[in-house]
Amino acid sequence: MKSVDVVFRKEIKYVIYQHEFAKIRPMLAALMQRDPHGGDFGYVVRSLYFDSVYDRDYYDTVDGNLVKAKVRLRVYGKDGPVKLELKQKQGSDSKKHSLFLTREEAARLQACEYGSLALRPEPIARTLYMRLLQGAYQPKTLVEYDREAYLYDAGDVRVTFDTGMRATASGWDLFDETPPWTTLTPPGTGVLEVKYTTLLPAFLKKVVQTDRLSTANSKYVQARQFYQFGGDR
Repeated sequence: MKSVDVVFRKEIKYVIYQHEFAKIRPMLAALMQRDPHGGDFGYVVRSLYFDSVYDRDYYDTVDGNLVKAKVRLRVYGKDGPVKLELKQKQGSDSKKHSLFLTREEAARLQACEYGSLALRPEPIARTLYMRLLQGAYQPKTLVEYDREAYLYDAGDVRVTFDTGMRATASGWDLFDETPPWTTLTPPGTGVLEVKYTTLLPAFLKKVVQTDRLSTANSKYVQARQFYQFGGDR
């Protein structure tokens, strides 16, 4: 298995109702390939977000800065691969570096033990090590949601629909079987994300077009703001 993955994409996000997505699901299924990792029912994405001692990444997003970044540990499904990701955004353009980890390595990072990154040969490991160390990064919140994903090779297009977003501010174990979740999204809603590297084919643009305005939708910021105004802290 490769140890590093780098993805460049444009991203557009819409908050829509589940019944709206149900209308376009058959067209996506006919025109695109279902993500093979998700089977017929999608898959669960769980992320442990890290931030600096002064919440640098949080405030970059909240303040609307054009350039921003996030650091997270992510696992896909119960037994899926574990990644340490640095996601950088400038407007709608995103660049995501993913470093594959063992569960033992991930556990050390959860404990704020970052030294193992300095021993790895990948340049992104060194970049992440310096960012985590210099900013005194630590876990801030755990977020999970259900994802349905569709792929189209030309243009590296990826359409996802995320529902059931839940978070916790009091349980920061990426591998916890039963974290104390609080549901954050209103019932019947989800986030439609359209991601592509070059051009979005016209026939797909027609399928995913919506009269809703695209919106900034940071799951990390939503979770942090929820707990600022009451939650399980």
